[in-house]
Amino acid sequence: MNFRRGILLFLLSWAVSMAAAQDKPQKMKARWLPQGNLFPSLLFDYQEARTGGSIYGFNINNAWQNRAFANFSAGLRRAVVRREYPAMKQSELGFELNVNTQFLFEQPFSLFQVNFFSVDFKVGIFYQRLMHHGWSLRARIYHMSSHLGDDYIYRFFITEFLENKRIYEVIDFTVAKKLDEFMLYGMLGFIPHTAYERKPLLLQLGGQWEMPVNNKKWLWWVAGLDIRSEQETGFYPGVHTGAGIRLGLPEAMPFSILLDYYHGYLPHSLYDKARINWVGGSLLFHPF
Repeated sequence: MNFRRGILLFLLSWAVSMAAAQDKPQKMKARWLPQGNLFPSLLFDYQEARTGGSIYGFNINNAWQNRAFANFSAGLRRAVVRREYPAMKQSELGFELNVNTQFLFEQPFSLFQVNFFSVDFKVGIFYQRLMHHGWSLRARIYHMSSHLGDDYIYRFFITEFLENKRIYEVIDFTVAKKLDEFMLYGMLGFIPHTAYERKPLLLQLGGQWEMPVNNKKWLWWVAGLDIRSEQETGFYPGVHTGAGIRLGLPEAMPFSILLDYYHGYLPHSLYDKARINWVGGSLLFHPF
């Protein structure tokens, strides 16, 4: 049985069990297209499926550039069906989609020119589970691919296909623990298939802090740290950190406004062996 057939059978068995659950409401309830997600949003994970934009000044090759780097994402993470068990345990199955585009703003303080640098595509399915004592789990299977933008190809006269190690599939497992205002998480992943040879292991650790401003339910201070490393780059850490505010109720698509900093290998595009620092601002939200 191949990999795709295994995924299809898993989805079919889940759907059958959901239909059976409707006949046993005293033991378990099934909800279709529920609101929100059981697994928390990772604000500083640059591969999180969400919608928003960022603009940064950046340092590469030990020099600050007379260019700005901008990242704009259109994505969502949507639970399709959720099981609700006795004693507050829940699990759900869903999908995530994300299109992550990058632009270079050339000489923003003199001659201003916008170049479409690259675009990343991500599509996958997830299983998420909320358990006792603030623990939550997530398992994902997704496809990731990066492609250079037209502006960049024309400007640098690229006339042949380049080796692109950023076309691959990922299976990963993440666990998160809620501790009052803090949330800690860790991820272990591997790449079972890639278009070009790439080392398989992926690691991630991080934490977030949230606290209401003057006990307001719609306004929160937020801060966090995300550290991601890959075997392909010798497990050199990509460190993303920052702080800001979140506006809106949790069930009403709140916005996060952040000042953030990143150091590590370029997290986007097929040029992921370039080491970079950036600092700037971000506006992020989940449409569901």
